[in-house]
Parts: sequence; structure tokens; C-alpha cells
Amino acid sequence: MHKVLVFGSNGLLGSQFAKQLTSSDKYELLAPSKDLVDLCSEVQVRDYITEHKPDYIINCAGYNMVDQCEIDEHQQAMAIDLNVKAPEMLAKLALEHNARFITFSTDYVFDGRKESPYIETDETNPINYYGQTKLMAEKAVLSTNPKALVIRTQWLFGPGKRDFIDAILPKLEGAEPVPVVNDQVGCPTYTVDLASNIIDNFLNSDLTGVIHLVNQGVVSWYEYTLAIQEVLGTNAHIVPVESEGFKRLATRPKNSILSSVKIKPMRAFKEALKEYLLK
Repeated sequence: MHKVLVFGSNGLLGSQFAKQLTSSDKYELLAPSKDLVDLCSEVQVRDYITEHKPDYIINCAGYNMVDQCEIDEHQQAMAIDLNVKAPEMLAKLALEHNARFITFSTDYVFDGRKESPYIETDETNPINYYGQTKLMAEKAVLSTNPKALVIRTQWLFGPGKRDFIDAILPKLEGAEPVPVVNDQVGCPTYTVDLASNIIDNFLNSDLTGVIHLVNQGVVSWYEYTLAIQEVLGTNAHIVPVESEGFKRLATRPKNSILSSVKIKPMRAFKEALKEYLLK
């Protein structure tokens, strides 16, 4: 059996890789905890890879507290360590050990000013610190390991960890109006679909560079909330508001729509959303 080393296996996406790989008869999952392997320690990571000899390395770990790292120097240092230095190190070690390396990036590498969906070759221009670290990671990974695959995805939802759906559900069950941003658009993406698609189609592929992988369908956060309410049958009064109505340290791109010229998108997000919410 081929060994797949997953970092960040307790996270929203990583937990799906862990679950699906565990049930596979083709792969053996390696999922060391933070206590066992510190991603900020090249010695620990190198020793683990040298000992276990994975055929594939998937990096789902990272720093994602977008607002906290916008102005706080300590948080910024953490973001650099986890979002830039760690994936660059993994890319280097994967190349040294002849292992396939896959890591993840984000729609936040774009400024959101384009009037049509972003494709892989569009110019990047992050407008917050988090997005800057993810773009730095893309460049560092592919410079270090040209055989690596960087997957930009967005608006993740799925079982296991807190996401937008978990945050909005209690509000949909209350009596108060629910204000939701209506001027930021993107593609909600189901972690179950994302993990299975990568395992089935890209783990053994020779595809390299940057790809965009999301579920089909474009919505604002407001429209996304309406879709959730429609599935669940709640009766909350959902109110569309502009981004300026929510005070946040980090600016978000208005247009976050990801599209691909390299691969096919996954199924419609509304189909995946219904499956997830009604399970």
C-alpha cells in the first residue's frame, strides 16, 4: 500500500483526507499529531519522513486567522511560520524523498476587482496579510519543488470543524434579523468532495503548478445563507448588507470566484450542501 502523509489531519479539510484514506484499501494514512511532529521544526519533520518514507505528502495545515494577523506582529510571525516556511520545507523534503507534494492556497491571493471569475493565470494581488502569506507560499513551494501541486480553493464547509454553516445556524433558529454580507461572492466548497476528488484524480497524477478546485455555483454570503435556510426550512429574516457594515481588520476581496482552465469543477455546491445538511 502507498503511504500518504497528511499534516493538519484534525482540521476541516485534513480530517476528511484522514477519514477517506483510512477507509481506503489502496493507501496507508500517516497523520502525526502536533505533539509528535512540529511543523516548525525541520529536524522533526525530516526525521519522520526519513523513517516512514511516504509516497505522498498532503499539507492541510496552516494559519487562517485572517483578522488576527492583519496588524499583530506576533500573529504575523505565526502566519509566516505555518503558511510559508512550513510548506516550503515540506516541498523541499518531498522532492528529496521523491514523494508527491500537494498543498492548498486560497482565493485571497486575488484583490477581488476582476469582473469575471479568476482563472489560474490571472494576476495575483492580495489585499490582506493572510493572502500575502498564501501567495508567498505558492511561490516558495513551486520554486523549491517544480513537481508540487498547489490547489486554490475557497469557502470550505463540511463535517468536523467550525465553518460558516456552524456559525450561521444558531442565528437562523432565532427571532432576531440575520444580517449577512451581500457584496462578496464566491464558490462554497464541500470538503468531502474536495478530498475525494483529489484522492481519486490528483494524488497519482503528474499535474503540477497551480489549479483552482471548487464546487460549481456562485453566490454571495447572503445568497449562501438563503440556500442553507431553504434546505433546512427555517424562517429567519435574513438581511443583505454591504461589507462596510461589518467592521473587520482585514479587507476581503469582493469577487472571490475561482474557475479553472485546467480541470473540471466538482458538482454543484447546492447538491453537496443538501447532502451535508440533511445527513
